[in-house]
Amino acid sequence: MTSEYRPISRRTLLTAALGGAAVGVVGQGLFAGAAGAAPKAGRQKLLIGSVDRLGNGVVQLTDPSLTGEQTLVPVNGQPNGIVGSPDGLRAYVGTVFGPGLSVVDVDGGRVTGEVAVGGFANELLVSPDGRTVYVATGSAGAGGSSGHVAVVDTASGEVRARIKAGLLPRSLALSPDGKQLFVGDERAKGVTIVDTAKNAVSGRFETDGTPLLIAIDPKGKNLYVAQSRELATFGLRGGKSGATALDGVPCGLAVHPNGTFAAVSLYAGRNSDSQLVTVNINSNKVRTKESNGKANGPLAMSKDGGRAFVLDEKNRKVTSADTNSGKPDSSLPTPNSNTPTSVAFVETA
Repeated sequence: MTSEYRPISRRTLLTAALGGAAVGVVGQGLFAGAAGAAPKAGRQKLLIGSVDRLGNGVVQLTDPSLTGEQTLVPVNGQPNGIVGSPDGLRAYVGTVFGPGLSVVDVDGGRVTGEVAVGGFANELLVSPDGRTVYVATGSAGAGGSSGHVAVVDTASGEVRARIKAGLLPRSLALSPDGKQLFVGDERAKGVTIVDTAKNAVSGRFETDGTPLLIAIDPKGKNLYVAQSRELATFGLRGGKSGATALDGVPCGLAVHPNGTFAAVSLYAGRNSDSQLVTVNINSNKVRTKESNGKANGPLAMSKDGGRAFVLDEKNRKVTSADTNSGKPDSSLPTPNSNTPTSVAFVETA
């Protein structure tokens, strides 16, 4: 599997340590985003996080067609995860350096606030009502790993809770009603269930392998767990009900909005092309399988499910594919040959 680019420096270690202690908000008055007229419904943007060799992060805002004007927004360190607000006006970016969570005004093209969530920020999700951001964080060292899920109020920027959910929380999935948060543990074979009303762990179930990526279907019936060379189906309380064999290690996962299939980006080995696979999640059968060059990183899907965007770390770009055929048809390089690290699709309601 491709290694994650995390330059460790004295600044990284210091800011990560301080981030765990601080709970304040930088630029709290601007946290909710810039004032002004909202864009028309249906405005679409693709957000690509990347990092240079010195650990400087940037979020690249562009049209999903991968053509047209681009806006570059500097952020505090490597962007490990990006998610858009339900209204599409803001993006929340999890970064390596403290404070760890940055808020980006999508149309203004600037950071409007930062929150200290503690440790290295990994994946993050926003609640359906847009009022809460969940950030999986963790820090690793010679003595082991530890982490938590930070629960952030999007109006005030306050960290309402820090939930201990496994050794190193990495991947997240949220039920459609927002009542249950599922947390994949990077260092253990299992998924932790969090009751979001209580901000407390309510259960856990074991998986066959490390849950590299997790996603939930739009109806909230099943949880899909991408493990090494497999996409497995679990009930929301546990219990494996099916699986699809994959010819590689999953690095990106997204479920179509209508719940018919999932798109998976696969690392197939150093000397083999990567793959973009779509899986019929009702029959557990591969639907399409196409070569995607060296694009095997994180994956984002458009809100209508028609496009999949996959990061290519080796060639420093993002590729775009039609999910009906699975075939890639366009690409866009990252700025200054940065290493791409995260990607998200946002659309105004």
